[in-house]
Amino acid sequence: MSTKKTVDVTVLLLAVVGSLVLVNVISVYLFGRLDLTRGKEFTLSQATVDTLQRLKDPVTVTAYFTKDLPPPYSTNARYVKDLLEEYYAHSGGNLRYSFVDPTASETQEDKDKKKDVQTDIFGRAVREETSVEKDLRDVGIPPVQVRVNEADKLEVKRAYMGISIRFGDKKEAIPVVRETGGLEYDLTTMIRKVSRDKAPKIALVTGHDNPDLQKEMGSIHQLLSQLYDVVPIDLTQKAEIADDVNAILVIGPKTPFGEAEQRAIDKFVMSGRGAAFLLGPVAPDLQTLQPNPTNHGLGPLLESYGVKIEPGIVIDAECATMNVTRQQGAWRIAQPVKYPFIPLPKGLDENHPLTRGLAQVAFPFMSALTVAVPSGGPIKADVLVRSSDKSWLQSEPYNLDPSQEWKVSVLGEASSKNLAVALTGSIKSHFNKGGADQGMSVDPSVPTAAKDGRVLVVGGYLMLLDQFMSKGNETLALNLLDWLVLDEALLAVRSRGLNAAPLEEVSDAKRSTLKYFNIVGLPLAFIGFGLARWRMREGRRGRVAL
Repeated sequence: MSTKKTVDVTVLLLAVVGSLVLVNVISVYLFGRLDLTRGKEFTLSQATVDTLQRLKDPVTVTAYFTKDLPPPYSTNARYVKDLLEEYYAHSGGNLRYSFVDPTASETQEDKDKKKDVQTDIFGRAVREETSVEKDLRDVGIPPVQVRVNEADKLEVKRAYMGISIRFGDKKEAIPVVRETGGLEYDLTTMIRKVSRDKAPKIALVTGHDNPDLQKEMGSIHQLLSQLYDVVPIDLTQKAEIADDVNAILVIGPKTPFGEAEQRAIDKFVMSGRGAAFLLGPVAPDLQTLQPNPTNHGLGPLLESYGVKIEPGIVIDAECATMNVTRQQGAWRIAQPVKYPFIPLPKGLDENHPLTRGLAQVAFPFMSALTVAVPSGGPIKADVLVRSSDKSWLQSEPYNLDPSQEWKVSVLGEASSKNLAVALTGSIKSHFNKGGADQGMSVDPSVPTAAKDGRVLVVGGYLMLLDQFMSKGNETLALNLLDWLVLDEALLAVRSRGLNAAPLEEVSDAKRSTLKYFNIVGLPLAFIGFGLARWRMREGRRGRVAL
């Protein structure tokens, strides 16, 4: 090889190596990635970025993950580490994190305690708690049992997979990270919770035989209590709502509201604070399926705001199933049947922050709602949830028997029904808008209209009960509160991972065509490609021989 060629190769090699080094140096300061998921699930939401940038003092996040976790927990650990790195990069130095293996800080005494396993009177293996386990228990992170395969043996070991968040003397914890779908929401919520001055106050209106928040809605009560200061308020005792209340919830009342109570609610709405009315035509006994009609008396008030509650119960062909026990000879057999009184609507508004990204939310025993405000006016009415086109209304007397025959001749013409409506804007007062001319006493302290009113009307309330609770229902309830207290930023984060992506229905002929194309067509296509390549090579060989 000539000297010139040797120099050219050396220069080229040095250029390539130098370019690679330069690219690596630049990549340290410039980082980017492409998120191709449908909901941008691997990109921090704007709500999280804003939360991190508003931090005035440092927040410390500690992730406790046992080393060498088996799949899928090992993948979760890597995801948590990457997520915390993203949080740190956007926090401007006000979020500090560390990734800790709890077993690495065990003393010899701790290791001896772990070996000293004894048996209690019930034959269970017990031992003394180590100092590390005690410290993590105080933080709020318990050990979990995971199956690991070591030396070709399947064993159950204790492991840690939790996150601790500290801000001054405040602390919160995510006890176990079993999946990463809602981790960004949980982590951002905890950071907001520890760094804010005080929690928004939510008043739950009681005194009308409402469902018990702790006994019948325990799941929702627990979730709300983590984020808000939830207090009961009985307007039958004192028809007044305190100024420090940020929003009110009227859930499932069964007895009528008096005028003084309605005036207190009207005054609250006119102040521009949020109010949600989750009402229903019946309060059914879910064991006997007795309808028990309700009479809350709020119809005229809500109609003056812009939503009319129609009589009857919505029944929908797109509905959930329930188990019905049938007697067959000497046997009682439970059989799932479709129950039209529990619609599973697909018509959730994708554009409204309250319902964006939600799917598979059950709405049991609903009233139909009619928007009573003109479009383009000072009040904006958004229909958040609609039943399917195959929906009807069952009039009184109500029959909730799932085995009854549903006859179109009795039900009438099918049409979509509005199940939830959100009102925003200049909502008019029910009592002051007409003044004394309409026979109503006027309270001069109440405006004739809310400047930025916010009212949500839902035709039922049973979707909040524990019997009907699901991830989608939980998310809807939390979105509802965030929307009422004007904290819409977290709504999009919470609904991540809940987007349904059902396959489009195709005809039987098209399905068969696709099936046999996959079975026969693809192999034949590969064979044809191979034959074509073989013929092309043979042709080239023939030309070379000539």
